[in-house]
Amino acid sequence: MISAFTLPCWLQEAARRWPDRCWIRSGEREVTFEAAWKQVQALAGGLQELGLTPGGRLIILTENRLEGVLLFFAAMLAGGTAVVLHPQTKPEGLRRIIDQTEPVAAVLDQSTASLAAEFGKLPILMAEQSLPLSELRPVDALPEAPAFLVFTSGSTGTPRGVMLMHEGVRFVSEAIQARLDYREDDHVGVFLPLSFDVGLYQLFFSLMRGCTLFLGRPEQAGPELGRILATEGITVLPAVPTLLAGLIKMQRFRPVSLPRLRAITSTGDHLAQSHISQLRDLFPQASVFPMYGLTECKRVSILLPDELENKPGSVGRALDGTEVFAMDEIGNRMPPGTKGELGITGPHLAAGYWRAPEETAKRYRIIQGKRVLFSGDFGHVDDEGFIFLSGRADFVIKHRGFRMSPAEIEEAACTLAGVTDAGCVKDDQRDLLCLFISSPATLEPQAIRQELSRILEPAKVPDVVRILTDLPRTANQKVDRKALRAFLA
Repeated sequence: MISAFTLPCWLQEAARRWPDRCWIRSGEREVTFEAAWKQVQALAGGLQELGLTPGGRLIILTENRLEGVLLFFAAMLAGGTAVVLHPQTKPEGLRRIIDQTEPVAAVLDQSTASLAAEFGKLPILMAEQSLPLSELRPVDALPEAPAFLVFTSGSTGTPRGVMLMHEGVRFVSEAIQARLDYREDDHVGVFLPLSFDVGLYQLFFSLMRGCTLFLGRPEQAGPELGRILATEGITVLPAVPTLLAGLIKMQRFRPVSLPRLRAITSTGDHLAQSHISQLRDLFPQASVFPMYGLTECKRVSILLPDELENKPGSVGRALDGTEVFAMDEIGNRMPPGTKGELGITGPHLAAGYWRAPEETAKRYRIIQGKRVLFSGDFGHVDDEGFIFLSGRADFVIKHRGFRMSPAEIEEAACTLAGVTDAGCVKDDQRDLLCLFISSPATLEPQAIRQELSRILEPAKVPDVVRILTDLPRTANQKVDRKALRAFLA
């Protein structure tokens, strides 16, 4: 029997309740809950033979694939900490992560095999080959050891591993499901990388509800996305705004019938109100859930479909058992409706950054006896508890003496006919506000500027408008503003 507070016990319980039900489909392969549980136990025993002890780290550096999921749970079942990295991780960043985590071993696949040399003499498991299997020995899991690390850039730009604990992950997963209500007959389409917590947490949601996951790849979230959703009978689509912008564009010009799609969730960046309206027009049978979250605590809030009309622009209310409030720079709470940095409290807060006590102390502080996450996001909370974002501290642009959020300009651009996505950056050298838009139609930059001048204040009207077929994206499918700045050169 495994420790009740650990995440693998969800898989054990799912195997008991739905033994023959398909849990994960990946390409032509699939695995039932019971078969997955048996494989995870054998893999956990194999990792023990490899030297993984309670508290030890296993790096998983693969594409979205079944073996990566099984080894993720196997590492935790053996008492270790899983470190899931994006397959596009660069050698320099990987070396820093290896130095920080001191892993016992690493899992690679064909897409990441070229990075094997970065691990030196550490054992390397190749996902396509035979993996070590053995009988699992009893484990005394360490309650203080993280279940897994999710790496983010942190405020310094250096990769930082956010420490997610078993109990915190269990709490927030249950709180999220209280709002989203996945069902046993759902088929969830995962096209986001598992190194991105939005994709990773779908594993937990499916175990809680006994539903099936289609484990896709980020590159499938392109022109073929609609066809794949239809073929796989996807009912729930977790997404980020750029993925949804692409889906909207394809449905406008090459529509695909998606009768089973019943829920669309969006997080990771600002979802424009115009995109919400278009999604509801294109998929009237599907509920749209705008959400807000950070890796440092997972989910913060969810706006329910029946709240969209009365609270446009909101990202919803804080999850049950948590609290969100606007505050000044030293943590004093601001009255409802007053803008400030958003503070977050609750059992879902991460333990901090792996081996980075100074950065942890900056983001997580004790205020009036409560541990508070200083989110870095600015906004306000109204008197009913609904949260409205106004931008991130590191995304604020100063132009012509005004401070502004790129999201406001991007939102306005997305309301224009023919615009499917937008990204706004500042050219500091030439003091120009630059807007990049994605559109399959023939649009004139000057006409875009004129339309925006009717919507925005003069200082917020872009000096330059450039039209691209598709906007560049980060590894987590967000608008890549760094790449947009490179276009300016």
